[in-house]
Amino acid sequence: MTAIAAGPAAAEGQLTLLVWEGYADDSFVKPFEEKTGCEVNAVYVGSNDEIVSKVISGRGAADLISPSNDTTLRLVSAGAVAPVDVTKVPNMADFLPQFQSPDWLKKDGEVYGVPYGWGIVRIIADPEAVPAETDSLGFLWDPAYAGKISVWDDIETVYMASRYLGFANAYDLSDEQLEQVKEKLIEMKPNIRKYWFTTGEMGNLMSSGEVVGGNAWESTLVELRGAGHDVLDLSPKEGRGGWSDSWMIVKGAENNECVYPWLNYVSSAEAQALAHKVTGFGYPNSNMAGLLDDDARATYENLGMANSATLENIDWWQPVERRAKYLEIWNQVKAAQ
Repeated sequence: MTAIAAGPAAAEGQLTLLVWEGYADDSFVKPFEEKTGCEVNAVYVGSNDEIVSKVISGRGAADLISPSNDTTLRLVSAGAVAPVDVTKVPNMADFLPQFQSPDWLKKDGEVYGVPYGWGIVRIIADPEAVPAETDSLGFLWDPAYAGKISVWDDIETVYMASRYLGFANAYDLSDEQLEQVKEKLIEMKPNIRKYWFTTGEMGNLMSSGEVVGGNAWESTLVELRGAGHDVLDLSPKEGRGGWSDSWMIVKGAENNECVYPWLNYVSSAEAQALAHKVTGFGYPNSNMAGLLDDDARATYENLGMANSATLENIDWWQPVERRAKYLEIWNQVKAAQ
């Protein structure tokens, strides 16, 4: 499959970013502009599909984009992005091993992006109800927790059930496997208090004691603990979902003189420490945590974000060719009585 990519915003000394909110905050953009003389312009997006649509259609002229790891190879296959010359991004040498050359950025021996913000879909629980030594997703189906579980109203919950069933690749399930996933998720329904949609919903359900566990974003875990709640951050043997955004160069923008200075700058420990203060996300530079203030560093380290061993338990999101079928299965689960 080939496509004509959006033309780069290639005016000399200017850099246009098509990115998630928080990825072009003044706190770290201004120092870059002052140091390089490059003017940074940001256009914010709300979904990966929006990034793909704007870049491939040409409606969103940009130099750099920040898609997630279930989208990156779609852009590579479409011919919409250019390979990255990693020798021009020396700060990548300080990245945690899992971000040095991840599969979601490689094709035919070329690297097509620079990893940036990342996170884990956490499995959380109330230690007064769920044993701290719990090491399996199976507790979510335990009848002891009838009406006391909440899981994300998202396709990630389909992936989660697939991991529990032991399927090798949660992102490429057969019809038969998807039917088994559906049956397993319907089996969980007596335990479901609510399918949460926002992080605030899950936080409220946990803090009020309405639920005792489920999957959640890191921000929910951090906010609960910050409010004085004791919450388990479980590491099930079946694995947890993980996402990673990456900077990718729109085809044609590779000669923009501001592209590689930006890529190397945002890969530095200093710039990523500033970004973490804005987003709370994980970042790949292994030296970043050491630049946080004491409280932020303690939180980051308690989440295991500075430890490459934490990432060995992660099932990183990948493209799902039959995404519509997965969503159909998930909708059938929610509609089941």
